Amino acid sequence: MTRRQTASRKEISRTSTSSHSIRSPAGSAARSGKRPPKKPRLYLHRQEGIGKGLKAIATLQLESAIAELKGKNVSPRAIHNVRTTIKKVRSIIELTAPSFTRAQRNDLTGMLRDAASRIAPLRDSEVLLNTFDLLLERKGLPQEEFTALRDGLADSARQRRSNDTRQIPHVIRLLKEILRSIPKWSLDELSGKDLRRRIQRTYRRGRSTLELCATTGDEDQFHTWRKQVKQLWYQLRITSRHWADQAKPLISDTGTIGESAGSERDLTLLSYWLKKGPKKPSSDLLKATIDSLLPQLRKKAISAGEKFYEIKPKQFVADLDL
Repeated sequence: MTRRQTASRKEISRTSTSSHSIRSPAGSAARSGKRPPKKPRLYLHRQEGIGKGLKAIATLQLESAIAELKGKNVSPRAIHNVRTTIKKVRSIIELTAPSFTRAQRNDLTGMLRDAASRIAPLRDSEVLLNTFDLLLERKGLPQEEFTALRDGLADSARQRRSNDTRQIPHVIRLLKEILRSIPKWSLDELSGKDLRRRIQRTYRRGRSTLELCATTGDEDQFHTWRKQVKQLWYQLRITSRHWADQAKPLISDTGTIGESAGSERDLTLLSYWLKKGPKKPSSDLLKATIDSLLPQLRKKAISAGEKFYEIKPKQFVADLDL
């Protein structure tokens, strides 16, 4: 890693600790005192073939997600893990895109998108409740004044879990169909050069979108950029064993940016929910609080992003030994 990259990474790390994220740092599993299950690997071994390794990773991820949903499990942890798996597999498909026809790639991403959309309302209902609680806690707002609002969110989340169990068999069917297709993926000719180009492409797209975010302030562009940073984060993790320092500084920095951008997204969802509900002093106070936080979170993410993306795409992958 160049001196300029190292200095930039340190600056982002300092920025990440300067203010609290609205997201819980430990997650629901840590708050409940339960040890989360061991996650399937998301990295290529140094000595394994690229195509074989990526197929193995995709297989492990999908098998884990299918197991999570056993018995129509709609717990927050299971839904979160399955949605995360879908993003990981989409990142693998993006990395391997040169090996697929357009039709094959569209079929795979279409099934993953369908699976994600079927459980998105479940995820959102839990995120709204969690974000609500964290917002009150971090801003020191009196909980008793917001009991009615919270009860409404909690009831909605319970109802969603009850109603949306019917979606789980559909999601399992889609994930199993993708799992069955993996042995047929023609990845034998996939080279390290192909992966370098794809990661460089992901970085370049994020860099270009960030420029639009910084100049236009457009919320949709910011959301697009957030997803691009997330995709790069997964691709760095997949190839981590082939980077200098196992890409730890890069993974840490994209994770930091993603945390701020993700918190912005969660608060935006809560703001939308409040605006659709009845107009009350308590909801007005929360909306005003969120309105004051959103620009700060966007500014924080964009500022960290500008430091991260300051080098050119070709230079970014210079330390990738593939």
